[in-house]
Amino acid sequence: MNSLFGRLPVLCALAAALSACASHGESAAWVCSASGLVNSHYTGGSTALIHLQGFSSGGNYPVTKSADGNVATGTTGNGTAFQCVKKS
Repeated sequence: MNSLFGRLPVLCALAAALSACASHGESAAWVCSASGLVNSHYTGGSTALIHLQGFSSGGNYPVTKSADGNVATGTTGNGTAFQCVKKS
């Protein structure tokens, strides 16, 4: 038990470093939703990675951003609509 507490500062520093890398320099995260969504990844660019149930992997699909830039919408190859919303 003492060895775990001794490593706590190192673990906290590692967690902070990893979270900084995951943000890709952006202050906001994006949360995507779609019917049958398994996994998604969107960072605010022109495409979003969307992986739906029934498919072995996802694909990158073009998005259209709202006027205020806080919502990105698109449609997958099989016609499934998706939406990614910026969370601050």
